[in-house]
Amino acid sequence: MAGHSHSANVKFRKDRQDEARSKLFLKLRKKLESIIKEEGGVNEKVLSLARENQFLKEKVYQIWEKIKENKETFFFRNFYQGSFGILLYLEGDNNEDIEKLVEKFKLKKLPLSSLPNHFQLIYSLKISPKKLNENLEDFLLISLPNNTWEKVTYDEKKKEFSSCYKEEIDTIKNIIKNNLELTIEEEKNFWKPLVPYSLIKQEEIDYYTKIEEELIGKKFYSNIEMGL
Repeated sequence: MAGHSHSANVKFRKDRQDEARSKLFLKLRKKLESIIKEEGGVNEKVLSLARENQFLKEKVYQIWEKIKENKETFFFRNFYQGSFGILLYLEGDNNEDIEKLVEKFKLKKLPLSSLPNHFQLIYSLKISPKKLNENLEDFLLISLPNNTWEKVTYDEKKKEFSSCYKEEIDTIKNIIKNNLELTIEEEKNFWKPLVPYSLIKQEEIDYYTKIEEELIGKKFYSNIEMGL
């Protein structure tokens, strides 16, 4: 009986250990899949994480092949520093040419966690009256809560709101959508450089112009005041 009890305990502990390992493996696999999607493929960052956790290299590439087979559209976000104080933030669908761009222009990859130190995400909302409305500003002043006005910027000439607070822009959207006299003309967001940089020397301008030409058609933001 004692032998049977010991055997049962061993089996119980083994089952618990296997269950814990399985959960850790699944969690790691999901993390690797997320990074692969973000990076746009398998790179040293992915392989390094796999090695640290004894995750087989072959299985990493199996994840990548599965993503490609399913023809998943995924989003990449990359932050780089180039020569002459140039910062570049890129985002969009997977682009295999990015690594070539990095090598060609000697770009240094920066951690995304440092992005808010250099750029701020701004939400923009352009509105227009459905018919001539001379009291548009008065309507907005009355309709929008005071705490919303404190967190947004309004350009009366362009009839455009902008804010780094998405919830405030959403508040304005809801008010406008519930008003028959107003319509939303354009909605967008962009990364505003916190410290813009001006290029002075011709070699700086030439370097940036070449980068800009390479990035035509791709969504990117820079701390450079010219050209964007």
